[in-house]
Amino acid sequence: MFKKTDLVRLQDSFDQLWSKIALGENFALFRYGDGERAIMTGRQIKGVDGWRSPDYITELSQALNKTLAMSDSKIYQGISCPCCDEAAYFWFKDHIKSRNITFANLFVNINYQKFIQEFDRLQRDTVVIANHRAVGKKIGNLNILKYYSVTDDCFSFWDNGFNELIKQIKNDFGKVNNLFYVVSAGPLSEPIIAELFKNNPENTYIDFGSSIDKYIHDKDNRFYTNPKSKYGRRNCWMLNPNNNDSSDHKLYLKYRYYQLRLAEVFRKIFTV
Repeated sequence: MFKKTDLVRLQDSFDQLWSKIALGENFALFRYGDGERAIMTGRQIKGVDGWRSPDYITELSQALNKTLAMSDSKIYQGISCPCCDEAAYFWFKDHIKSRNITFANLFVNINYQKFIQEFDRLQRDTVVIANHRAVGKKIGNLNILKYYSVTDDCFSFWDNGFNELIKQIKNDFGKVNNLFYVVSAGPLSEPIIAELFKNNPENTYIDFGSSIDKYIHDKDNRFYTNPKSKYGRRNCWMLNPNNNDSSDHKLYLKYRYYQLRLAEVFRKIFTV
């Protein structure tokens, strides 16, 4: 039978990682979604902020791909789960060598309500790097030292503002330790975190993405924000990253086999 140790669940993973935040541990969390993968593979897509990725590999594509290769005990990489995007899950697994893998949707779905409660308890000294609409806004109960903004178009900002942004942050806070970096800058988040982490790993750098939309955009209308919706109740799963990588595909096929057999049993029961 399928063992519990073969899988990890979204709720458990949240509790494990959030305990590091609550204890003030310094680490970096990258999170990759549909937009990041499209950019990395040179596939056209329209982002929710209005940007469009071209059908070829760009400098931003290369920068994102480089973050996949980063391996450090303090770096965690959130990827798509097989229950939501099977193809993306195995693509990321093939491109990431680290075992510090977690869920890209760590702060949403079944975790969202608890995430907001825990986030509002934080009172750390914070640097915010986010969409320009966040500037000056209260974000939870954080002690915000400074806001740095990015534009809606990640490609234009990469060409015309990224290097200056990194330079400015390093000049302002590059030698300061134990800061909390709240990052919500779309596909730019991972290259931003990568550059800042390489400069000083003694801080906490987290890509919060859309999970903090209620503070930045003054709206809370994603499907997962409703705890009664199917997304708000979804406790995603993935294969345990601590298991032997060479057995992952067989393990997944084993899970799918039991899943299909169970569905077949239920069909027979309810069609009698």
